Amino acid sequence: MVSFFKERSVPSVFAAVFVCIALHAFFLIQPPTIVTSPADGLMYYVLQPFVNLPAIALPVIYFAVVIVQALRINNVLNETRMFAKTPFTAALAYILLTALWPAFNNITPALLVNSLLIWVLFRIVKLYNTSQPKALIYNIGIISGAAALLYYPAMGIIPVVFIALGITRAFRINEWMVLLLGIITPLYFWGGYLFLTDQLDTVKIITSLFKWHVIPGPVKPIAIAFGAAGLLLLCGIVRRQGSGTALIQVRKIWAVLFCMLIFLLPAVFFIKNAWPNALLLACVPGAAVAANAFLYPKGVVSVVLFWVMAAAIVYVNWLAV
Repeated sequence: MVSFFKERSVPSVFAAVFVCIALHAFFLIQPPTIVTSPADGLMYYVLQPFVNLPAIALPVIYFAVVIVQALRINNVLNETRMFAKTPFTAALAYILLTALWPAFNNITPALLVNSLLIWVLFRIVKLYNTSQPKALIYNIGIISGAAALLYYPAMGIIPVVFIALGITRAFRINEWMVLLLGIITPLYFWGGYLFLTDQLDTVKIITSLFKWHVIPGPVKPIAIAFGAAGLLLLCGIVRRQGSGTALIQVRKIWAVLFCMLIFLLPAVFFIKNAWPNALLLACVPGAAVAANAFLYPKGVVSVVLFWVMAAAIVYVNWLAV
């Protein structure tokens, strides 16, 4: 199965669709639902009108979103030449990671905001060589600010884009100010709306969402899910080839991806109700790192990793519920 994904081709696309559907076979018994609350962010108001959609439509929407996101992140990484080949393993890794926990199998703000994070990544990889840096930087700021506003746990992307700008370009204070202006723009319009409609008390509600807490839930399924994902990411880090000889641009993008992974994970610890959906945000950089684990190992290592992930998904979603 993994061999289909080591080269980008038409069969690899069909294989990705097959794997996604097979991993979610339980949709026949328990179809996905739209799960959101006002504490998530403004995406709640976007999703709320669709809560009463027919149950048969939700699996189709879910599969479409996940597969398109997987294809998109795979294309971004291949266009940047992040790997020695042009594989499809990033798409495979994204599909596996987004199926790892039962809550991930619903349509949530976190799942939809992942599209914005992939869009930000696509813009960041263009920072290294661009003839219009200020326009690109402003767009990165707007997308990042919108992502944080639509889904509060996504605010970890804000420090990431500043780090990405510092990594990919020489320091220019005007570019940093343009980035800050882009981030503030969505907040400015939202604040103006709240002021005009006399709803500024909403800001106080948002500040009350921040509180350090321990992750709830059954220990064994969490340990198995985190263990499988951690093993995959560790193998991806260890097996990343060409780090010393890769293009400077590629090494800088890898640094940005690691920063995304570090800054997007902690939201589940200090934002109420962020667990476990906010972990979906880390699937974007996580898929890039995990792609190495399926691409470079020789022999049966990549196959074993695939089946370990598949077994963890089956156990956590079918047997541990």
